[in-house]
Amino acid sequence: MNFLVGDAESVLVAGPVLSGRRRVVHRTLCERSERSERSERPILISTRQPAAGARSEHRRLAVPAAATDVDADVSGTECGDGGAVEPVVVDCVTSALGRSPTDDAETRYAQHPSNLTSIGTKFTECLEAHGDGSVAVGVDTISPLLAYADAASVFRFVHILVQKATAADHPVVVGIDTGAHDDQTVEQFVPIFEQVVETRHTDEQREGRVRYPSPSEWRPL
Repeated sequence: MNFLVGDAESVLVAGPVLSGRRRVVHRTLCERSERSERSERPILISTRQPAAGARSEHRRLAVPAAATDVDADVSGTECGDGGAVEPVVVDCVTSALGRSPTDDAETRYAQHPSNLTSIGTKFTECLEAHGDGSVAVGVDTISPLLAYADAASVFRFVHILVQKATAADHPVVVGIDTGAHDDQTVEQFVPIFEQVVETRHTDEQREGRVRYPSPSEWRPL
């Protein structure tokens, strides 16, 4: 996804379902992990599914895809030439389902998508566990957070997360489902990021473009 993301350290990927948005998020997270000097495992904040599903989705979507089938199932675990690196996951879903999981080195469990403080705490724990060195950070989608918390609170959470990560040289990619929110809600997040990528699904194919800071032409994903 370098033709979309380039060297931007913080990227918002905005698009509706089935537009290739999820693939851009996971592929970018994978590519940023490959750039790490020590090949650190990325951190993925999963707001829409438990950790096992998040890892499975990352393995599936981080691989290069045919331009005509961006969000289809893909066999293999390749991420570039080195093999997919499984992320450490901040799971925002399992505890919300009434379960009582225990944190381990692979997964940290936030209390609920509505509890932004808990999510932030678990994210900080993951960063501290990584120690020195750059680690790629991803949030699969902030749309579930917006379903439970007010937009101003989610804005502050995302702003702090991006600032904390980029200040320590950790690149960040965040997704948002534009079909779930009005334009005003989506637009308020734009200034937080160095770059905004849009995805869409036309009659013929899925496409992406840079929307901010300098718009580019739509290109097949």
